[in-house]
Amino acid sequence: MEWVKLQTSFDSEVKASKAAKIVSTTEARLASQPRGPQYYVETKIEKVNEKWHVYWRKVFIGYEAGCGGGCKSCKDKSPQPDKGKVIPFKLK
Repeated sequence: MEWVKLQTSFDSEVKASKAAKIVSTTEARLASQPRGPQYYVETKIEKVNEKWHVYWRKVFIGYEAGCGGGCKSCKDKSPQPDKGKVIPFKLK
């Protein structure tokens, strides 16, 4: 994929780095699908005319393997009820 530039420019490298982390996490979660295509988001930061710019792109890394539930080869375990403890208290 092509590099995409964020419209916002940043005054410091630290702020641009934080924005790049947020973009990386958010875009990877939005692009990847459960038991489907998975993406990694690359980011880079460049200084242009005293401002820092963030660039990102999606990189396809493969498909998530796993049980889709169709073959019925494993037993479906129903969730066990939580047996919590009741703590009695007295009102005064």
